[in-house]
Amino acid sequence: MKINHYIYIKTHIRNKNRILLKLYKARINVYDVISQKDVLFLKVLESDYKKIKKQIVTAKFYYVTDSGIFKIKKMITPLKIFAVFLFLILVYFLSHVIVAVDVIHSNKEIRELVKKSLESEGIHFLSFKKGYSELQEIKEKILNSYKDKLEWLEIESEGMRYIVRIEERIINHYEEEEKFCHIVASKSGIVSNVKSTKGEILVHDGQYVSEGDVLISGQVVYNEEVKNNVCASGEVLAEVWYETSVSLPIHYSTKTRTGKKRNNFAIETDSGKHKIFKSRLKNYETEEKVLFRFFDFTFYKYTEYEVNEKPEEYTLESGVEKALILADEKVNAKLKYPEIIKTRKVLKKSINDSTIEVEVFYAVIENITKQVTFSIEEVEEEGS
Repeated sequence: MKINHYIYIKTHIRNKNRILLKLYKARINVYDVISQKDVLFLKVLESDYKKIKKQIVTAKFYYVTDSGIFKIKKMITPLKIFAVFLFLILVYFLSHVIVAVDVIHSNKEIRELVKKSLESEGIHFLSFKKGYSELQEIKEKILNSYKDKLEWLEIESEGMRYIVRIEERIINHYEEEEKFCHIVASKSGIVSNVKSTKGEILVHDGQYVSEGDVLISGQVVYNEEVKNNVCASGEVLAEVWYETSVSLPIHYSTKTRTGKKRNNFAIETDSGKHKIFKSRLKNYETEEKVLFRFFDFTFYKYTEYEVNEKPEEYTLESGVEKALILADEKVNAKLKYPEIIKTRKVLKKSINDSTIEVEVFYAVIENITKQVTFSIEEVEEEGS
């Protein structure tokens, strides 16, 4: 597909209409006309420019600039391309090179040991940054090489520096005392399932237990006599009850993306994030991506998505549906393990001024095991 090459030319005039009439008679199309005092600017085809100079000798015409893509082509000179390319290489180099490796530990011997190990793995002044998986391999290699000296090591990238944090391994030469423990109830509820790998089970399915009751004993009893003391282990599931309340505003708004988006950039410093360009969208949502870090500066690319906000209003029925979702989230946040919600029941629902109030009852199958240690001396004192 051929692209027409348009240019802007100018001429000094006394009578604009006379010039335009002469161009019309010469069968030369004019695509734009701009008058500024006694100067006339014309947009014509580049191929017609020679015809104009040749056929209209009563006025002098001068080339001003190209139009459209041809103007951009003239602006992009080889020198400018090289400068941009050189700048991108410099940015890439500065965002991928390391100018300092800071090993943090109070023991100088440990610091020097780790620093030499890192240097042998290619982490030193003016070295290039390593990938995440490569850093993990280096970390594991150093830890395996000095198992008797290092307990933990972490390599963090901050701008153009690596921050290396270490925890020294302290070997304590003592024998651990044997531990005895019971499994007790962490909450009150009705037992639904009991599993034990060590110890004596004291409860059964369907039994109500209170918080603190012993569920699996660390004392193994035979013929009413303690034959052995162990650290009980196992799992006890029970039906536990919760009540939660949710307050929901009746009026709210929904956001939908229109499909229009704009790109922007931002710089993060100690004082916060600062956008480079002013947003051209009125209402929008932003997604950000880190481009590179340079010393204490972080450069971001923003994608701004235009959104339409629509005011909405809950009815009591739709508000209760939304409140149940929020209530589920509140209850699940309290649970330690993936539990099963057995029963969920709305106890109360009402509209109060500009809010919807909902109270919900839950019956949850939950792991209520809690390990508590005991000593043989304590048990003997309680029995005497």
